[in-house]
Amino acid sequence: MANERAKETQSGFTLLEMLVALSVISIAALTLVRLDAFAVRTAGDLDESTIAGIVAQNRAVELWTDPAPPTIGNSAIGVANAGRNWRVEQRVARTADDSLLRIDLIVRPESGRGQAALTIIRPSR
Repeated sequence: MANERAKETQSGFTLLEMLVALSVISIAALTLVRLDAFAVRTAGDLDESTIAGIVAQNRAVELWTDPAPPTIGNSAIGVANAGRNWRVEQRVARTADDSLLRIDLIVRPESGRGQAALTIIRPSR
């Protein structure tokens, strides 16, 4: 009889053990949900950064192929591309060689987090 009682007390889980197990599982599930939200946000930022890079390359081609060199100094323009509005900041400076200009481009979305930077060298004449 004592043997049967020992078996009865050792079989199954107590309520406290079940609550601890459920709390551990719920913490793990919440961590996975947060990780999923982080992955979605990161994918959105990557999308914006990629398109910002394309906008920067487009602006670089415009500056490179324009027969007139850009004016030296800082300027900013707004550009629409891929159904979004972008702010293109450009800084034009002389280089050690007077026949070349350095152009730094930074492209940011008007709303959002992605950005791209690009530097080109073009003739000053």
